[in-house]
Amino acid sequence: MAGALADKSGRPGVLGLIVFNKIYPWTRSNPQFEAGTIMLIIDTHTHVFPTVRERLQEQLPHSVFKSFDEWMQKTKVPPSFASLRNHWIKWVETLESRGLDIEGIASLQAKIHPQMYRVLEGLMTTVLGPKLTIQGHVQNLLNSMKNNGIQKSVVIASGTNSPNDWVLDLALENPELIPVADLPILPLDSNAESYFNEVERLIARGAKGLQIHSNLDNLPADHIAYHVFFELAAKYELFIILHSGHFHVPIYKNNLAPKLSSYEAYFQKYPNVKVCLAHMGRESPEEVWQMMKSYEQIYTDTSWQPASNIRQAVSAIGHDRILLGSDWPLLHMNLQGDALNILLSAVNEKKAADICGRKALSFLG
Repeated sequence: MAGALADKSGRPGVLGLIVFNKIYPWTRSNPQFEAGTIMLIIDTHTHVFPTVRERLQEQLPHSVFKSFDEWMQKTKVPPSFASLRNHWIKWVETLESRGLDIEGIASLQAKIHPQMYRVLEGLMTTVLGPKLTIQGHVQNLLNSMKNNGIQKSVVIASGTNSPNDWVLDLALENPELIPVADLPILPLDSNAESYFNEVERLIARGAKGLQIHSNLDNLPADHIAYHVFFELAAKYELFIILHSGHFHVPIYKNNLAPKLSSYEAYFQKYPNVKVCLAHMGRESPEEVWQMMKSYEQIYTDTSWQPASNIRQAVSAIGHDRILLGSDWPLLHMNLQGDALNILLSAVNEKKAADICGRKALSFLG
């Protein structure tokens, strides 16, 4: 990470931070951050997905894929299909331009009945999901980082949609990405030794953190896999990202909001393992703030939170353990810029610099 903490000449910047030499989109809407502003920006919560070609290459036998790939390179997309695709993309982009951003979603969630919002979010996920996973490939993430002056992004694996080894390979090729491993895909009756062996293999390959996502894992908090996660995180000084909040996503194995108190035994047993409660509990940030007051090793990120909640968080717990998170690309393609704009409208310049840089470095270790 040291390579990111230097100016263009290779010398460390002031306090080891980056000196911006251009105007970024978020600096236009936040004029206190002008060209020459000193800040390191780390997005601690992103995802990335294989391209359609990469998915096919992984799933098809080599000979079949090679023939298919050669055929695709010679074949033009039928005009009718191309027109349908373009209309669909334009329609989705119209939705995005009409308030489909973090503040718009938070406002909608606060205004309507929870049951109605659950249905709407499920529908939005169904409509947006294909576009976002198709466009959420690594080059678009790198472009987003460049466009928003972000030097590092934590990239979190996600089951078969974004496999552990694939994410680790990306991080080896792109040092600006910090890889986090997801629950290994093992037989349901796997024992502790199996989880130890597989997680240690992922750590040896470069995993810097581990994710617990109860909606995707569909495991109880006391499952042996999570015991292994905390044990190895303590041994190798890794961080853990623990999903929090209520999301209504059709591919989730369960849509229940994680019960944070069920993980307290780990927080008590492993006080040196830093844990980020991702999304700040979304609609219930107070639960996260209370947990942070009880355990000094717990952090949270700003993903999906409006500026008003970030201000309340700073007031309730201070800004020392708040991190910038976007959850890119799981709403729209400029989600990193959206998250930055909200943070910078919620706190002053000094706190923003701390949250985006110093505090992230403290968490990442």
